[in-house]
Amino acid sequence: MLCFALILTVVVAVSGNNQDGKGKNNAIAQQTCINSISGLSEYQKGRIITMETQNQTVMNELREKQRLTTEKDKKKEIKKQMDKQAETHRNAVTSVLSADQQKQFLQFQTNGGIQNNQGQKQGMGKGNGQGKGKGKGMGGSRF
Repeated sequence: MLCFALILTVVVAVSGNNQDGKGKNNAIAQQTCINSISGLSEYQKGRIITMETQNQTVMNELREKQRLTTEKDKKKEIKKQMDKQAETHRNAVTSVLSADQQKQFLQFQTNGGIQNNQGQKQGMGKGNGQGKGKGKGMGGSRF
């Protein structure tokens, strides 16, 4: 089963290559949750790899449809389909995980996992870049 999933993943990754040699599905190998969740059985790993491959195939098709359409309403409808697919995929992966593994999967997704990187926000750190000192303003006026 695991060998079949691995072969399927490789075939999909190679067949999804663009003319420039960069594959559409390379993100699966780099951002798979199986490397971030502890205690996965071989069965769980195989199921998750298969689900991720199928999800990426569907999402790539939807992205291509969205890219090719010019109608705003159609783009919104495709976006809804993409959101539903992402939710379906999350639920499917969660269904093969234990409660502790589900927490790890949620953390993986929150920190920028498979569906999107919305969890990765850039902060500004301390302050907002404006000085606090007093001095002369423009035109020589004093504060």
